[in-house]
Amino acid sequence: MRNWSGQTIGSYQIADEIGEGGMAVVYQAYQPQLERWVAIKILEATQAGGEEFLARFRREARAIAALRHPNILTIYDYGEERGIAYIVMEYVPGGTLKARLSGQCMEWPDTAALIVPVGRALAYAHSQGIVHRDVKPANILLARPDWPLLADFGLVKLIGHKRGITRPGMSIGTPAYLSPEQASGEEIDHRSDIYGLGLVLYELLTGCLPFEAKSPIDMMLRRLQEPPTPPRQLNPRISPRLEAIILRALARDPAARHPTMETLINELSQVTRVPAPTSPAAAGDSSTTRLGTLTPTAGPRLVVMGTGAALRIAQQGEALIGRGGAQVTPQPDVDLGPHGGGQAGVSRHHARLLYCPEGWLLEDLQSTNGTYLNSMRLQPGQPSRVRNGDIIRCGQLTLVFYEE
Repeated sequence: MRNWSGQTIGSYQIADEIGEGGMAVVYQAYQPQLERWVAIKILEATQAGGEEFLARFRREARAIAALRHPNILTIYDYGEERGIAYIVMEYVPGGTLKARLSGQCMEWPDTAALIVPVGRALAYAHSQGIVHRDVKPANILLARPDWPLLADFGLVKLIGHKRGITRPGMSIGTPAYLSPEQASGEEIDHRSDIYGLGLVLYELLTGCLPFEAKSPIDMMLRRLQEPPTPPRQLNPRISPRLEAIILRALARDPAARHPTMETLINELSQVTRVPAPTSPAAAGDSSTTRLGTLTPTAGPRLVVMGTGAALRIAQQGEALIGRGGAQVTPQPDVDLGPHGGGQAGVSRHHARLLYCPEGWLLEDLQSTNGTYLNSMRLQPGQPSRVRNGDIIRCGQLTLVFYEE
């Protein structure tokens, strides 16, 4: 494949190579008209294996362009010229999740901050008839340490398409992250993405994949013949409930897995409801804590998932949640700006907590990117009861609510 660094394609000035796959190379490029950096994936059409593969590449552009989700990488443009095809995408300088992996076990709050949003993105894609087919750390970009973006839908299959370009007996994907049905060349559906996300979840929590082997063939054979090593044997801090969810997602038989991605994510969201200790002594002396620990400040509070920052909620009739600023009136009682609220799409006046005799209520204030309570989007003007340990998402910023 030619080196395009220093050349111009369309209106894009190609800079450095930032990634390479089996058939395409990704470069960083500059778009002078909009004065922005982009990522451009270039496919040498003459070396792509024929029109069939080029058709898949065109389909990738159309499929991604049709998706609108905060955790899916944005596609800007598509073109073909001089014997190549290219896709222009959002440039994410934070790199991939794969580059962040160290072989060490991640804590559950940090893992959940990555896995749950990616799962929501996949659930949305499935609702649009699209299966990703290659869920892996290299295809998860990090706009922020707790803001993942799912990329590379180049191997999608449009569910129900009568002329699918993937033939039976033809496996597509990365061997280490193939589902058993992909490894054996069988027909696949959304449950292969459930398996793929289960593998990534396993790897983050244990520091390794469940089927290590010397070659890709041996790895796939083990996946077809053996059950995965229970993750609690590798990381005893994994709860039995979480282990059961992981092993169900990794079931060899697709019918034994979660029926939908939404079901898997709802179960994982419930795992994040970790009871707080009953005494301040159990929390240590840190002013900010991990999910599930008691902050030194008693009373109702929101804990930022991934960082553990505790935001106190004043005992008053209501508390405004949003982003502060010089021109913002009134200022929010809970300011998410210093905690990445701007990048996460938090509105100036995003939501509010209301106190009533029955307890706390959460209401969306017609925010741009939505307020979610335990994965359910709230309708503006319709307050919902929020309880201890519930998960609140404002845009892409995930919080845990504690009453005491």
